Amino acid sequence: MTNLWQRISASAGIGAALCLAISYAITFTAVAKAAAPDAEYVRALVAERMKWEWVTFLRLVGGVLILSFMGSLSSRLRVDEGGPGRLASAAFGLGVVWAGVWLLSAFFNSASIMLATSYDDPGGSRIAGILARETPYVLTPIVTFALLLATSTVVLQSGGFAKSYRFGTAGLAVLFLVLAVIDWAGPGSLAPIVVALALAWTGATSVMLVRGAR
Repeated sequence: MTNLWQRISASAGIGAALCLAISYAITFTAVAKAAAPDAEYVRALVAERMKWEWVTFLRLVGGVLILSFMGSLSSRLRVDEGGPGRLASAAFGLGVVWAGVWLLSAFFNSASIMLATSYDDPGGSRIAGILARETPYVLTPIVTFALLLATSTVVLQSGGFAKSYRFGTAGLAVLFLVLAVIDWAGPGSLAPIVVALALAWTGATSVMLVRGAR
């Protein structure tokens, strides 16, 4: 039974990646765009309210699943690291912050809907919609860079993971830092790429943990 729960916890990263990826797929097909004027944004939001309700739900579930996934990952890292497990604890804390990012995004998304439908505040609704969109984009690059840095420092020193995964995680951490700097300093937005790669890494790491749990 214990091994079963370990596998369920380890597979939570796959579920989180799927839920959050689907939430983005929904937003890409939505008509309501935060760059539109207040009244136009609210009309589109109300017309397709259920789409945005699903975005809220999927991000809430995704955030909770990341918490479960990070519990499994940090336990594995603590075994590989040995000693007090400071890096494993740091990775867990950063994972909790990243889960909080998605929960916060879900909150702002829900607030946007409520401000449009219950409080007759088009301006507030659009601002909340902007916050729901930008929160993961602004915070994910630096948080996941630190998370991958702590994780790669442990896995590079142990033989518990596949070589491709160990070096891939380290390389991805460096890439996240480069993309984050370019995103903040440049005119374009590279944060969506970081978010997509972070979700892919979460799913891949979850697969590795499930294999280890078996």
